[in-house]
Amino acid sequence: MISAIGLNRCRHYLRIAGVFIVFAVATIVLYLHAPVEGDFVWSDAPRHALNGIFVHDFLAHLPMADPRGFAVRYYLQYPALTVLFYPPLFSGALALAYAVFGFSHPVAQGTVAVFYLLLGCLYYGLARRWVGGLLALAAGLLLVGAPEITFWGRQVMLDIPTYAWLVAMVLVFVRYLDQERPRDLYSSVLLLALALYTKQTPLFVIPAMALGLWAGQGRRVLGNRHVWGATLLALVLIAPLIFLQLKFGQVNSASLLGGSQRADMSRLSLAAWTYYASVLPAQLGWPTVVLALIYIGGCCVRPAWRLPRAHMVLLLAWLVCGYLFFSFIMVREPRHDLMALLPLPLFAVLAIQHLASVRYAYGGQASAVLLAVGLLAWSIAYRPIQFVRGYEQAAAYVLEHAPADSVVLFSGNRDGSFIFNMRAGKRGDVSVARADKLLFRVSIERERGIQDRQLTGERISEFFHQHGVRYIVYDPDFWQDLPSMAALSSLLEDRSRFALVQEIRTTANFNQADKRLRIYQFLGELQSPALPLGAELVGIGTELKAN
Repeated sequence: MISAIGLNRCRHYLRIAGVFIVFAVATIVLYLHAPVEGDFVWSDAPRHALNGIFVHDFLAHLPMADPRGFAVRYYLQYPALTVLFYPPLFSGALALAYAVFGFSHPVAQGTVAVFYLLLGCLYYGLARRWVGGLLALAAGLLLVGAPEITFWGRQVMLDIPTYAWLVAMVLVFVRYLDQERPRDLYSSVLLLALALYTKQTPLFVIPAMALGLWAGQGRRVLGNRHVWGATLLALVLIAPLIFLQLKFGQVNSASLLGGSQRADMSRLSLAAWTYYASVLPAQLGWPTVVLALIYIGGCCVRPAWRLPRAHMVLLLAWLVCGYLFFSFIMVREPRHDLMALLPLPLFAVLAIQHLASVRYAYGGQASAVLLAVGLLAWSIAYRPIQFVRGYEQAAAYVLEHAPADSVVLFSGNRDGSFIFNMRAGKRGDVSVARADKLLFRVSIERERGIQDRQLTGERISEFFHQHGVRYIVYDPDFWQDLPSMAALSSLLEDRSRFALVQEIRTTANFNQADKRLRIYQFLGELQSPALPLGAELVGIGTELKAN
């Protein structure tokens, strides 16, 4: 008896180790195919990476007399921070990684990779509640190997970390539906809060959880004091996030409600409500979609295919609520609703389980694993991540040559990439000023509206003198149709005041608009002491000035 128990325990641990190794290998392969040389393309990615450095530096300076002043000065030195625009939890995870390994793009991407590994392992644990080990492994690989998941798993973005927290939450919540242990309910609320403090969009799961509770407990749920206690806990935990959203998230609200300055689909159009259905095969791959639809259809005609009622209601409500929520949001992108698709890889392997006869059950499970591995390989090989290199070289040049405590003006499309590489360098005394904020009033992106400040070349030159701008990193193809940018362009051609000291050809694996960066040195005198920089945050309606 004892030896049999010991043998079973040994097999259990070996199975867990095997699953971990499979997902670890998938994570390593994914990481090796990710850009990690400061060559960001997606505009938010370097900002998330920079947010983590800010949190690290903020914590390193505690206790401090003026935390708000520290944050303002930090933004004015590195004007690509979005710490209040997005929830702070992932920035905290990055700060911890930076504290151990240092500031770099590989460390930021490695942090995402850890969450990618957790996502696969946790989804395996979730699927294991309903299917055998091989099918659960296939389900996890179908999720992490989906084209859209592998794409965002190779970017320093919030989607994969949020997804991992969310899968952990539903894993614990399903256990509560089965056993009704209060600790599982409270734990699921805490995990949901962690997901929300990573990214706000998991709000859609709340009605799905409520429907799952009702399906499992019926009217009993109304008298369940632990349900009310968990609801109160959720409100307390989410209240600070709501405050931050109302105060600093006006742009996020505009994305939800829509605005006249973007070419969003009308909510009255069929295209708006079928958009996410149309991109579903590209998100998860045709095999997962077809098999999931077979399972959903089979459940309609074969009750034996269905999961326990509470589980089935939870997963279907998750899918429906998520689809409606993200279809309502005016800004639509294939990555936005990825978390709503959580049930589909599970449904796909359930279809395989029911379609394979008893005689060929093992063959069906092995085929499911091979299918999932094939999908992962295809996603990595045929959907490479775009990169643009050259901004890290420009930052390295400026850090090597800039005088102490000076300012560099950056004028170009990828300010986030340049600024992250500046802060990740070995100097912390050089500040960055952004030409788009100096020359224009613009909220986040040009498509949301832009107002030219009508600055002359002489006024721009005076700014250089007063604020200690010695170097200018300039993309000659950036916003040249606007008057103030034309004034800057003409000013830089004045060889009595500016010297072209370096030209860097940007390289990319796609046809991007930015082809080169020119680095100019301002030859005029710099005021000493220089005036501090300021910035207007048009998106949240405030102006920042250093103390």
